Amino acid sequence: MSDTSSPPSTPKARRRSAVRAKLVSLTLLANMAGFVVAIFVARTMRAGRVSEGTESLWLAVYYTAMFVVAVFDAFLVDELLFGGTFRRTYLQGKDARQLERSGDDEALAAGFRRNSLGFPTVAVLCGGLTYLLFNLVNDDFDTYHRTIGTHLSALRGTDPERQREAVIELSVRRAPPVLPALVSTLEAEGPAAPWAAWALGGFGDLPTHRPVITPLVGAARSQDPAIRREALVALGRLQHRPSAPYIHAEIRQQLDAGETVDPRLLYALGSIQVLDSLPLLEELLHAGDEDTQRLAAWALAQHRDQRARTREDQGGRDAVTLLERRLPSASLNVRCAIVHALGILGDEHSNASLIQAYDTATPDELAYVCPRITMALRPDGSDDEVELLRPERKLGMKIILAMGQMRATSPEVRAVVEPWLVARAADATALYEVVEGSASLLDGIRSGRNDADAKTVDQALGIEER
Repeated sequence: MSDTSSPPSTPKARRRSAVRAKLVSLTLLANMAGFVVAIFVARTMRAGRVSEGTESLWLAVYYTAMFVVAVFDAFLVDELLFGGTFRRTYLQGKDARQLERSGDDEALAAGFRRNSLGFPTVAVLCGGLTYLLFNLVNDDFDTYHRTIGTHLSALRGTDPERQREAVIELSVRRAPPVLPALVSTLEAEGPAAPWAAWALGGFGDLPTHRPVITPLVGAARSQDPAIRREALVALGRLQHRPSAPYIHAEIRQQLDAGETVDPRLLYALGSIQVLDSLPLLEELLHAGDEDTQRLAAWALAQHRDQRARTREDQGGRDAVTLLERRLPSASLNVRCAIVHALGILGDEHSNASLIQAYDTATPDELAYVCPRITMALRPDGSDDEVELLRPERKLGMKIILAMGQMRATSPEVRAVVEPWLVARAADATALYEVVEGSASLLDGIRSGRNDADAKTVDQALGIEER
């Protein structure tokens, strides 16, 4: 009877199996240790327990662990798939002659076998896989550190310029660690605190404003003028109505000091829309510099939806009277802003004031293109821009557009508006767009049509917004 048992393994085979077993064990240990180190480093850095000076050292530990794991994985793949060719040839220095003398036929065959993948390629592939696994277990730590973590570290540093740049970068991020970091920066009242207030003012897209409002209200009482002003502007952007008296006081303080009113404070008042702001805005409409007057006109128009507080006032409609009273004596640019504001308020009784403004303007003034207001909300006056008083149109056409927004419906108003529009539509000396716009507006008034779904005058005339 023949012996069917397998032949005993050779010493070379046993040695090869032992090497593979050791390599598998070492690779498993390296992977376990590497992942433990990576998780610890990632959690420590996310928790903010790393100073700016030691951040590079922690990152070096993190990526060293990643490198070690990738190298061990590459050696294991080389051993299992290619018979350890790289290990024998480059680490042990064995060539084909030495392998032949050793009697290890399997190792000799592996040495002559052509591999489609070299060890460097295997190492790169293992490194890429290790990178993906590290980020998987650490919740995409690399992306977090690149977009958020490095900026949070800069905020904890002492370099004001780096802190400012960090706030700018974090102002557009909404990851959970960002808001607490900005609040801490604001409450520290350091060089970056005004910038933190500005950044918090842009968090109007949060489901609730409470986490942002509370620290800003505290900063609005700061003794530092820069922090206080930025906090008030931010509260205005968030439409925090209780902050209106503090904004009034800040503007009054600037006026008393002979300073130019910060235009962002007027933007804040226009955003908050509190009727108590009307007296101050009226004062600025008459006494401020030209840009301040234009902004005051815009801010008055934003109060159109405010309800009357008593029977004596008309709510937001009180702004109409203030604007109409200022229109005849205003400069050209301020007239442009007032016409725009009256169009927003949409009170049909303003048609008479608009007609007077058109009739008293010179041909050059009617052809003047009313400029928009471009305002930067950042503390340094750059970027984060808002544009007001758009679109830019010639004054004559802007008056027609404003009249179109308020429309004439009552008989006494139509008795004034319709003959005037007839005259403008037949005026050979008027601007082309004024003639066409007047005819279109007149037709709409007489037919009582609803222009909600119709083309605008600009679209009908093919006039592109500048």
